[in-house]
Amino acid sequence: MPAAFSAELSGRRVVDSRGDLLGTVVDLFIDDMSGNVLGLILELDEGLDPKLLPWSTFGVHLVVPTDEVASIDEEIHLNR
Repeated sequence: MPAAFSAELSGRRVVDSRGDLLGTVVDLFIDDMSGNVLGLILELDEGLDPKLLPWSTFGVHLVVPTDEVASIDEEIHLNR
């Protein structure tokens, strides 16, 4: 995933491969040593149970690894 500032992605909607809304980006998960973006930290859409999703959580937020990102435009599209 190309480098981007957190503010540019914050608030952007994240959708799965079918176009269903998962949530919105609240922050990025960044490796302190390398500066690489490792994941997107999402606030889940209302009614979604993070336990049913294939990704880990960070507090109340979902962490989606960057290798799951298919494309970024007005929304962030995931591979699955």
